[in-house]
Amino acid sequence: MPEVPATARTPPHDTRSRRSQLLAGGRVVTPAGVLSPGWIQLASGVIEAVGSGPPPRPSPERPVTDLRGSWVLPGFVDMHVHGGGGTSFTEGSEEDARRAAAFHRGHGTTTIVASLVTAPLAELETRAAMLAGLAADGVLAGLHLEGPFLSAARCGAQDPRHMVAPDVAAFERLRAASAGHLRVITIAPERPGATALIGAAARAGVTVAVGHTDATAEVASAAVDAGATHATHLFNGMRPLHHREPGAAGALLDRDEVTCEVIADGVHLHDITIRLVARAAGPGRLVLITDAMAAAGMPDGGYRLGSMRVNVSGGVARLAGQGGSAGQGGSAGPIAGSTATMDDIVRRAVAAGLPVPEVAAAASTTPARVLGLDDRVGALRPGLQADLVVCDDDFRLSAVMAGGRWLTQAPPTRYGQLTLRTDPVSFPVAELTSHTTVRSPACQAVWFGYTNSWARPALARSGFR
Repeated sequence: MPEVPATARTPPHDTRSRRSQLLAGGRVVTPAGVLSPGWIQLASGVIEAVGSGPPPRPSPERPVTDLRGSWVLPGFVDMHVHGGGGTSFTEGSEEDARRAAAFHRGHGTTTIVASLVTAPLAELETRAAMLAGLAADGVLAGLHLEGPFLSAARCGAQDPRHMVAPDVAAFERLRAASAGHLRVITIAPERPGATALIGAAARAGVTVAVGHTDATAEVASAAVDAGATHATHLFNGMRPLHHREPGAAGALLDRDEVTCEVIADGVHLHDITIRLVARAAGPGRLVLITDAMAAAGMPDGGYRLGSMRVNVSGGVARLAGQGGSAGQGGSAGPIAGSTATMDDIVRRAVAAGLPVPEVAAAASTTPARVLGLDDRVGALRPGLQADLVVCDDDFRLSAVMAGGRWLTQAPPTRYGQLTLRTDPVSFPVAELTSHTTVRSPACQAVWFGYTNSWARPALARSGFR
């Protein structure tokens, strides 16, 4: 593949890394496919060029970083996340929110949309204003209101006491508090006033998502006709799909204009469901999210999600006080978000059998497009911000680059840290077929998950069961 020149554009606001540099020798995942080996030329925090084979000649002004065959994916774009690292966007201070964002950046999420859960309207206004300030500072890419216009029948881990019927005036108050940074709002379309609110939000340039809904297929499809274009964590918080009543999940999956979030953490959805959604949605409609809450990356114990108490056991977050633990004969509470990070989600999606380029699109390119940020982030192509992640053969994170700068410390893994070289090297060519997702036995899978029998023991050893 020849060098692709950068298109003329204004560089992103973060130009801290002005020295030209080359990253070479990796398996570079681009919108056009996997370059193996591939190279990326960067300057001023922007991708200048991308190509395959030997990189341009290095120089003292343009050193080469040898990625030694690692996978190179675009920085992750998580458009649905409530917190992580012990802190949250839904409660606490501005510094807590900054720490949550920093935690997820360390796990490869270089673009973060902070999600708020249902709360009293005045409280949502206050938190939206605080988070809008962080968005203005570049810490966040915007806000997602997951509530309060939801269905109590499908409230999940959200507080039904504060759910209200969709109301355009209330929406305008929340939008004003968000100071231009509200990007997504989730609505239950069966509630009175929903159609008017969907239209108002769409006209304001806010992505309308259908979620936490008990809507029938017909009502959900009518919401799409009114301007809804996105599905909040498909299947979760929705009427179950039935062969005579496909519900919101079936209707949303059936509409080509709708992008569909899935939480591929091994808890919210079965891997078969992930593969079926990926098949049905096709390239460009699948969006991987974490729906992470404060407990992401933290030990088991007690946490909060908005006003709700959450207990985490075995890495699974559920509402506390819901009849005792399953191990004591009580019924387990509803799942309360996830404890996953985007690198976990990506690794699980690959192990489930999704091809690497489609996983990269679902974790980066498609959510960037949904958010209206695809002219800045979401892909490894010239003219976009130099946000990327480096992974080993098992898709364990090795390093993260944001705005052309390596973060100070990538998350530790049992496979060790990536060693970066800055001297001229040569690179062997390794081919990937269109049916092979990865080369290592721990993740080897053919198109959409018909995993070879010899790979299953390795998958099980890696924790994918």
